[in-house]
Amino acid sequence: MTPEPCQRRVAAVLTVGLALLLAALAGFLVYIYAASSDALAARASRQQHMYIPIRPMRGNIVDAKLRILAGSQAIRSVFADPKVVEDVAEAATRVAPVLGLDRDEVYRTLAEASDKRFVWLKRRVPNETADAIRRLKLRGVSLATEGVRHYPNGSLAAHVFGFVGVDEQGLEGLERLFDARLRGRPGKAYVLADCRRRPIWMEPDDFTPAQDGQHLVLTIDAVIQAAAERAIAEAVRKYRAASATAIVMDPTTGAIWAMANVPTYDPARYGEFSADARRNRAVTDMFPPGSSAKPFTAAAAAEAGVVRFGEVIYCENGYWPAANLHDAGHAYGNLTFEQGIQKSSNIMMGKIGTRFGNRRLRDALVAFGFGRKTGVWLPGEAPGLVFPLARWTRLSTTRVPFGQEYMVTPLQLITAFAAFANGGRIMRPKILRGVLDNRGRVAVDLTEPQVVGRAMSEKTAREMLDRALVGVIESGTGKRCRIPGYRVFGKTGTAQKIDPDTKRISHTLYVGVFLAGVPAASPRMVVLVLVNEPDKSLGYYGGTVAAPAAKQILQQTLTYLGIPPSEPASGRRETYLAGQTVRH
Repeated sequence: MTPEPCQRRVAAVLTVGLALLLAALAGFLVYIYAASSDALAARASRQQHMYIPIRPMRGNIVDAKLRILAGSQAIRSVFADPKVVEDVAEAATRVAPVLGLDRDEVYRTLAEASDKRFVWLKRRVPNETADAIRRLKLRGVSLATEGVRHYPNGSLAAHVFGFVGVDEQGLEGLERLFDARLRGRPGKAYVLADCRRRPIWMEPDDFTPAQDGQHLVLTIDAVIQAAAERAIAEAVRKYRAASATAIVMDPTTGAIWAMANVPTYDPARYGEFSADARRNRAVTDMFPPGSSAKPFTAAAAAEAGVVRFGEVIYCENGYWPAANLHDAGHAYGNLTFEQGIQKSSNIMMGKIGTRFGNRRLRDALVAFGFGRKTGVWLPGEAPGLVFPLARWTRLSTTRVPFGQEYMVTPLQLITAFAAFANGGRIMRPKILRGVLDNRGRVAVDLTEPQVVGRAMSEKTAREMLDRALVGVIESGTGKRCRIPGYRVFGKTGTAQKIDPDTKRISHTLYVGVFLAGVPAASPRMVVLVLVNEPDKSLGYYGGTVAAPAAKQILQQTLTYLGIPPSEPASGRRETYLAGQTVRH
């Protein structure tokens, strides 16, 4: 056979073979398309697409004048998708020095999460670090935007709004109580990514925007809050006290303008402070009110008609043998009912208690709100302690009227005291003024005051204020709270604490309390200052350790609010007598 026919035959065979090979390949492709197209398409989509979480910005907490107390700022964090990191060792070597981390630590983080699609490498990095990570162009390493809580006023009102964790989850205070509103809702975006897992296109049909959190508007006023915090911090230093609390309230609405505690803490570094320093003592701590409670049982007795204003009561010259009762170093003889309150006579109150009886005494405490929570929207509120009537004794009859045998919180005490300034009504204390949505529109309006009860008639409340409580300041135990040009009303209180070791009444551990309000003719504010465990050698009576701080808070608030003096230059003033206003 000649070479030419042989070549033609080989060519024919090769052509047929190639045709068969192409047919087989085509058949295989048809098979792949028919049998595996869905799986392969899904695999390609996973390689080319990825979900990116979109974190919402946490809502702000602002004061009554919309000053930010707690807010959030956007900041970048570094994360990885370990499934697409090509070389874990190389990635760790390049990323670690940029983030200021140990190379082996980064390697372990990526290696141990090799089956995951998301792992944090470092959160909340400076802009320069974020830019450096971006320039590395490492496959599977990227940036996400997070919010970080910041506090423009530092520790101001920290006990009220609380603090958040590393994921901006509320852990204490209003941050915890209203976490769902503040946190918002996360979103997500489905994006087309390049070979290095860098987003290059967002799929518009698979995008859920994040919903930023709502904003809380408090009744707290930052200026008044700062004044309260300074005043009690000074009292703690001066009298070497263990702690102190102050509350400023609008008696007509129950709105809390300030709620301060010392010691305090920095919410940005909450982990560095003890739980004791972070506790909101204004609502969590209970104590015997002592003489600060005398106006409550006195008002209830006057309301019931068992005692009259102007009535003279013999105070046994300082010691009443029948009840084994002393008048704290004073030897009073005859005192009028209102003088007994002004001079804080235990004996007079004990005698009123014997007229009133245990059942009505207990009813009076309950009417003023003691023994139950106030309903303020703050976590950890204690209910106080008022024993059931079955546990009351003959001793209770003369001790309860001057603040022994029951326990109150600072918030309960000022809420009850505010009733003298608003016609006898008990208001629900208010810490939250409203809620704004993430566009700043009103979502919840809470400005309407809530009356929860009535402790006494308007007439009794007015007479107690003008004939007894004003006298506490002008000629009684509260003289250190006199403010020139203003008629202040108030009540001092001093109570012995229980020794935690002996479980008996201590002769060294005291609570000094002062309650006050101004102006008497038309009260705009009431204040409570409590100084806990002052150094007894420096002073421990409420009129000594707490009254000056209350005066400081009232004076600064009067100036801030622009409330003019109520007494003219001539010294004339108004006094309420028997339902009439008398000018003299």
